[in-house]
Amino acid sequence: MLGPRSTQNPAKHSGKTRLLGPPPDFRRRTHFLRKSPGAALCAPLVGGEVAQPVAREPWAVESTRETRLEVMDVKPEPGTLSENSEVLFSFGVIADIQYADLEDGYNFQGNRRRYYRHSLLHLRGAIEHWNTEDRPPRCVLQLGDIIDGYNAQYKVSEKSLELVMNTFQMLKVPVHHTWGNHEFYNFSRNYLTNSKLNTKFLEDRIVHDPKTVPSEDYYAYHFVPFPQFRFILLDAYDLSVLGVDQSSPKYQQCLKILREHNPNSELNSPQGLSEPQFVQFNGGFSQDQLNWLNEVLTFSDTNQEKVVIVILLRNAYFKNITCWALALC
Repeated sequence: MLGPRSTQNPAKHSGKTRLLGPPPDFRRRTHFLRKSPGAALCAPLVGGEVAQPVAREPWAVESTRETRLEVMDVKPEPGTLSENSEVLFSFGVIADIQYADLEDGYNFQGNRRRYYRHSLLHLRGAIEHWNTEDRPPRCVLQLGDIIDGYNAQYKVSEKSLELVMNTFQMLKVPVHHTWGNHEFYNFSRNYLTNSKLNTKFLEDRIVHDPKTVPSEDYYAYHFVPFPQFRFILLDAYDLSVLGVDQSSPKYQQCLKILREHNPNSELNSPQGLSEPQFVQFNGGFSQDQLNWLNEVLTFSDTNQEKVVIVILLRNAYFKNITCWALALC
C-alpha cells in the first residue's frame, strides 16, 4: 500500500520499535490505490491497511492471486471511490503461483484441495488480461513462491521454473520477481542470483547517491515505474536457514536465532510458541538491508517521491522495520 511508514501492532511482538527515515508528515504526500474491476482473483485492498502475515505449513499451495492496482491522484472520501480522479498509472500483482506438474492434492491439514497444474492457467489468464488492457500496467510484480516445493522432491525444479518463466515471456510489460520460501525449497541462493528470477537489472541507479545502491549480500533493489513513484523490492529471506550452505556463518547465525525462540524438534512447527514467526520457513532482514532501505526512503522523502514497498511478507524474525507494505500473504 501507499501510505505512511508504520509498524505492525507492537503489542503482538516483543522488542522495541524504532522509526526509520521520513518524519510523520510523510502521510501528506501519499496517493491512494484502488483495485481495477477486472481483478477477480484477489481480495480487495483498502488504502491505509496492511495485510497481516500468517504462518502456514511449508508445503502448502495457496490459490494463485492476481490483481491490477491503479494509482489515483486524490484521496477518496471515506467509504467511496472517486471515479473522477485521474488514474496516473497501474501495475499488476500476482503471488503464490506455486506451479507443479502434479495431480491435485491437499493442504497439510487435509481439508483444502490444491490445484498444482491449474495455477499455470491462472497465470496465463492474468497475462492475457494485462496484455489486453486499454491502458496496460507499467509493470507486474511477482511476489514469490513461483513454483511449489514439491518440485524439488521430484527433481523437476528447473523444468517447472522454465515452463513458468516461458509463460511470463507472453507478458508485454516488465515483471519484477521477489523470492519466497518455495524458491529456496527448490534452489540455493546462489542459483537464484544467477537465474531469470533475478530482476535487479531493472533497478534504478541513483548515480549521485551511492548509499542507495544495494549490497550483493541480499536481493533487493528499487525502480521508478512512473515519475515521482519509487518501488522498493526487499529480500524477506536475507536472514534464513533456507537456500544457504549449512557450513556458512549466516546459516549458523540464523539457526541460532531460531533455536533461541523455537524449542521444537521440528523447526517448521509453531506449536507452543508465543512468537510463532520463529519457524524455519520464515526469514528476516539483516541490519545492512534495513540501513540500505533507510537510505532509499530518506532519498525519496527528500525528493518528494511516493514509495511502494514490495515484499513477500510473513512473520519475519525482526520487527524493527517500519513501513507500509504492499503484501499478499
